Amino acid sequence: MVLSEISSSDEDFQNFYDNETGEIVPDSESEQEIDPLKEVLRNKMWTYNPREDIEFKKGQLFTNVDAFRAALKDYVIQKEFPIKRLKNEKIRCTAICDVAGCTWRIHASPIADSVIFMIKTYTPEHTCVMDNKNRETTSDWMAKKLLAVMRTHPHLSKKDIEVEMLKYGVHPSIQQVYRAKQKAREEIESTHSESYSKLPKYDVLLRQHNPGSICKIHYDRSNLLVEPRFLRLFISFKGQKDGFLVGCRSFVRFDGCHLKGSFGGVLLTAVTLDANNSIFSIAFAIVNGLKFAYEQLLSFAIGRYCCRHIYSNFRSQFPGMLLTSFFWQAAKSYDAIGFNETMQRIKDMNIEAWRYLSKIPVSAWARHAFSIEMKCDHVTNNFTESFNAWIGDLRGQPILTLVEGLRKKFMKKLHKR
Repeated sequence: MVLSEISSSDEDFQNFYDNETGEIVPDSESEQEIDPLKEVLRNKMWTYNPREDIEFKKGQLFTNVDAFRAALKDYVIQKEFPIKRLKNEKIRCTAICDVAGCTWRIHASPIADSVIFMIKTYTPEHTCVMDNKNRETTSDWMAKKLLAVMRTHPHLSKKDIEVEMLKYGVHPSIQQVYRAKQKAREEIESTHSESYSKLPKYDVLLRQHNPGSICKIHYDRSNLLVEPRFLRLFISFKGQKDGFLVGCRSFVRFDGCHLKGSFGGVLLTAVTLDANNSIFSIAFAIVNGLKFAYEQLLSFAIGRYCCRHIYSNFRSQFPGMLLTSFFWQAAKSYDAIGFNETMQRIKDMNIEAWRYLSKIPVSAWARHAFSIEMKCDHVTNNFTESFNAWIGDLRGQPILTLVEGLRKKFMKKLHKR
């Protein structure tokens, strides 16, 4: 008998695990009872559905005064009629159609809990001729509607925003689109100034969750009574350091691009090439100006110049297809004989052009003079500028969004490899 009871109990326990719905059995009869007041409130509570038109009715409930105001604004924009708010307070909201003689009217105020708002009186009929002009479609309202979309698609174009607004029957102007997009982006990413204030916390989190990384933030603060002013930021993730030391060539390219945010600045990047000739980022910095100091810090380092920049200056002073062709032949020559022969041709054509190139150290731009220890024969800085194009729209984002966006890009690239 006891064994039978135990077996039955085990089967019930097994059935409990097989029950995928996971229903919870109430402990007492009181939990099964339904509160009539709560049931009424639940049934009458208004919920926003963007796929359906908003319809008001007497006795309808809203979670608070802000929810009612937002629903009223959406309703007015949807129905396209002017509105006049007679009362717009925390304890009552009364609005009428702003066309003289029209009978449309709505009034809402809190119920017993002083929080939930109820429509107490409502006259839905219009006795006026409504027009399509609506002062309620402000950039603030548009920004709120764009928040959900821009969280998943942060780079909405003007056309995309116009299509999104058409869902509400709104035809925004170009200026409204720009302002709404800017406000929505600031709401999502915080303003540029607030982003700078969050950098110290980001530094702590980075060191905590990615040990071995380098993050240095420098501020200018004359005294304790003055707010610190951001000067520069340097970050190198541990994966970047380890990858450079283990699997990359001893060759580093530096380049900078101007940031497009409110405070400007320069994004300075250091990249190299891995064994597959692919770009590998080492570190990045955000500074107010661009000034390389590797000659003082690394006296043993050998500097190179980008031949594309040399070519641009050379062509502006010494135009001509033949001269520029000879320049590239000299730069890309793999041996000293070919280099000297090409330089002699340049000298015979234009001795000033020859003198201009002779002032530049040969080891800084001519391929045949490059150090064989670096295992890199690139004569241009194209792959660094490819990196600048790779970061895309991040250049215009707040600094914290920029830094975190770069981290994600770097980590995805490292994971892919």
